[in-house]
Amino acid sequence: VFFEKESLPSFDPKCEMLLSILASLAQEESHNLSENIKWGILRKMEKGDFALPYARFLGYRKGRDGRPEIIPKEARVVQRIYWLYLNGVPINRIATILTKKKTPAPGGGDRWHWSTVYNILTNEKYAGDALLQKTYTPNFLTHKSMVNNRTIRQYYVENSHPAIVDKETWKLVQKKITAEHKRKTG
Repeated sequence: VFFEKESLPSFDPKCEMLLSILASLAQEESHNLSENIKWGILRKMEKGDFALPYARFLGYRKGRDGRPEIIPKEARVVQRIYWLYLNGVPINRIATILTKKKTPAPGGGDRWHWSTVYNILTNEKYAGDALLQKTYTPNFLTHKSMVNNRTIRQYYVENSHPAIVDKETWKLVQKKITAEHKRKTG
């Protein structure tokens, strides 16, 4: 390979050390850029700013002010999920009901899965709050994201946007999910 910018042929043994140095410099530059981006994201979180993956998040769209805005038709689906669950319908059965009724699923399609319903039931954003930094990327080289089990600081922003379900309903669902989990795991 011939590196045009540096005018270096990779087949020349004299250039091997220079290429190693250049690679190290490029890696350090990438690391610095990563740290700067991370710093900026943390400052936004400290202020309570966050972004939703609107294309895959049922019930909300980005409003004109850039903040989450409720989509009434989708919000009714979310409220129905909470109502069904609190009235004793198991999560997998809720997914089956929504699939049979061809209810549009988050991200498109009409196939619902247990995990989709579970994620809707356990996501605090439906109660108008936001837990920020649920995941993090420990290594800038691999870009592999990991679940943040309190490894690094998280930020909880209350009343950050309009709620689809009231806080009492959300808390009841969390208690029921926790109780079911304890019953299953003993």
